[in-house]
Amino acid sequence: MKKDIKKEEIIKTLKEVPIFKKFADNRAELEKLAAIMDYKKAKKGSVIIREGDEGDTLFILKSGAVNILKRTLEKEEYTVVRLESKKGGVIFFGELALLDSDKRSATVVADTDVELLIIKRNDFIKLGDKYPHLGLPITREISKILASRLRKANQDIITLFEALVQEVSGGSGL
Repeated sequence: MKKDIKKEEIIKTLKEVPIFKKFADNRAELEKLAAIMDYKKAKKGSVIIREGDEGDTLFILKSGAVNILKRTLEKEEYTVVRLESKKGGVIFFGELALLDSDKRSATVVADTDVELLIIKRNDFIKLGDKYPHLGLPITREISKILASRLRKANQDIITLFEALVQEVSGGSGL
């Protein structure tokens, strides 16, 4: 843990992160999590994650706002969503990188000056190996998030397919 931020601030932030909710009232467990965190500041306009790069880090947005960007087939970037840190619901991104080392699916750019807490995959794996009662519930929460996104993506695909079929059939509904 870097000295730029007090452990108390990290623990307070962790209590608001949904994937750590099981430990919100357990200071000893939050301290174990805080011990593997690093602190980072990024200036407005800084690229935090670049689409296509290999990922190994979860980011917790302690303060500020970021834009999530994707590239079109023509390599033009567009903003998918703006995420802003708010009291009562801390934003995090890059959680899939705790589970695998695949390429990043989007670019994340600081829309304001930001403060970030970060967890590296290797540190998370070591924590889970040493304290399975910590690693397993966090992994389950990440899995729930991913399952929810997969269900939504499947529904979006069905909606797009139905719209395409209707368009091709001249809107007659077959």
